[in-house]
Amino acid sequence: MNSLTDYEIQQAILPWVTAELKMSVTSTIKEFKRHTEGWSWQTYTFIVEDGRKQKGVAIRRQPEDGLLAPYDIVGQYNLHKALLDFSKVSVPELIGLEMSNTVLGMPFYAMSKINGLIPVQWNPDDPAVFPTPLARRQLAEDFVSNLVSIHSADIKHFEFLKFGSNSQECTNIQLERWERSYAESFLHDVPLIRLAFRWLRDHMPDDTRLGLCHGDYRIGNFITDQSKIVAILDWELAHIGDVVSDISWAGLPLFRGRSPLFSHLCTRDEFLGLYNELSGRQVSAESLNYWNVFNLIKAAVPHIRAAKAFEDGRSSDLRLAAMGHQVIHTIKHLVVALEEVV
Repeated sequence: MNSLTDYEIQQAILPWVTAELKMSVTSTIKEFKRHTEGWSWQTYTFIVEDGRKQKGVAIRRQPEDGLLAPYDIVGQYNLHKALLDFSKVSVPELIGLEMSNTVLGMPFYAMSKINGLIPVQWNPDDPAVFPTPLARRQLAEDFVSNLVSIHSADIKHFEFLKFGSNSQECTNIQLERWERSYAESFLHDVPLIRLAFRWLRDHMPDDTRLGLCHGDYRIGNFITDQSKIVAILDWELAHIGDVVSDISWAGLPLFRGRSPLFSHLCTRDEFLGLYNELSGRQVSAESLNYWNVFNLIKAAVPHIRAAKAFEDGRSSDLRLAAMGHQVIHTIKHLVVALEEVV
């Protein structure tokens, strides 16, 4: 399927999507776009038009292999549906799930296309997104408010996400996942990462609050209409765990460069102050430091996996090869984070 042209993909998807939307068989697709920003799932957006009405559609196709394999498209679909049914989080409406490989070569699901802008970390002063300091502040407030909504969701509706009965069990599940992924992925062992895993096991925080965690909450994973966030994207790493992990992730240097602003939106103190105010919970420095170490490993492992996928010939995407070099910067930040706690 990766070798098909955009025209061939449109021809393959049109009968399926018109059936799901109950639109005319004479419908056409326009404004088709194959998105290259993502590094994991494959995303296409387009408009279906039948002369009487039109509908914007986004397709999320499971890749054959990728940074976060193995993939669970049913779990992703169920998570998306639970967010719609049982939370106040902004996510697109679902259209349908296709489990067979006969349409696009791999399973996929469809949702409504949301119009807007996706701010990215490499363009922190985009005037279309941040026309004024006030606009940045308003977006920051909405960013934190949405995170509180995620963390406030009732976890009983997300039982399909495997999690433990207490915070340490949940943290251990995450540790085992990333330690296993690292062990399966490295080309050359990195002793610093082994040291960090040992430190994390020996220093699990016990004053944690369990909740639904997005897992990749940051600039680049939401859509804004220039006044507010209209959709939160990319839930591949969602899990039940310590909610402070999401706060740490949003503030990683990987997503802010030399800027002091969390995800180019607001300062650390502003972020924590607003989160504490909206959630009614104080975030300790010790807990934040713990998750800084954890999250830098979590960021490094997919880079390492990417390099191995390219080296093994499972992918010819040169971006994956480049990630093998970029992991050095993540490890540098890991050294700094460990120096603050060891």
